[in-house]
Amino acid sequence: MSDAKNALYANPRLVDLYDILNSGDWDHRFYAERIGNSPRRVLDLGCGTGTFAVRLACAGHRVVGVDPSEMMVSYARRRPDAAAVQWIVGDAGSVPRSPPFDVVTMTGHAFQCVLSDCEVAVMLRTVREMLVTGGCFMFESRNPVLRPWESWTPALSSRSVQSEQHGAISVFHHCISVTEPLVELETHYVFELDNAHLTNTSRLRFTSYEDLADAIATAGFREVDWFGDWDGSLFRDATSEEIIAICRA
Repeated sequence: MSDAKNALYANPRLVDLYDILNSGDWDHRFYAERIGNSPRRVLDLGCGTGTFAVRLACAGHRVVGVDPSEMMVSYARRRPDAAAVQWIVGDAGSVPRSPPFDVVTMTGHAFQCVLSDCEVAVMLRTVREMLVTGGCFMFESRNPVLRPWESWTPALSSRSVQSEQHGAISVFHHCISVTEPLVELETHYVFELDNAHLTNTSRLRFTSYEDLADAIATAGFREVDWFGDWDGSLFRDATSEEIIAICRA
């Protein structure tokens, strides 16, 4: 996984803001429904602050949460019921492959932090090798056909959030460069309490549906269910904002 996420979530203020900036559970609900109620062994890859991992553990699943940011994992460990999850600082290669997992999840567009063809291939192959026969890898990526980065301007992306710890914070994006499939952007955070202005530069990979399908097949997955929105509608290349893949081993 790219070091952009490590840099972003090594700042304690931004770690504190993560859940506020990523509120809403439509993606978690979508994946949880497909995992089901029967107890399963689940790996939450790129688990962030642990919201989804703890949710799954509280539902009776045996969960491992892994993230490259030590500060994010530390935050996750302080959550109520966090002791029900096994936490690991690292990436897919840091997780023991035995016993195998029934499900691997990658939420919050974390898949887009895997930047090169080689890294994508290695990650997909590693996840495939972690799964039981018939197990699932679930993840999403933004659809590049809709060019979502064109709305990542200060005028179009600006919003304000409220934090109990840090007060009001203005947040906006600024797209710096586009060399498809990579997009580089700055995210700005302005804290009104002390007028602190933090900036993070990151890169995201926007993989096409066709390239995703080829990479998934090459990694050895047998079949894929494709969705285009969290309401369960099927993927449509020209109109879907999301490319949601449920890959079966």
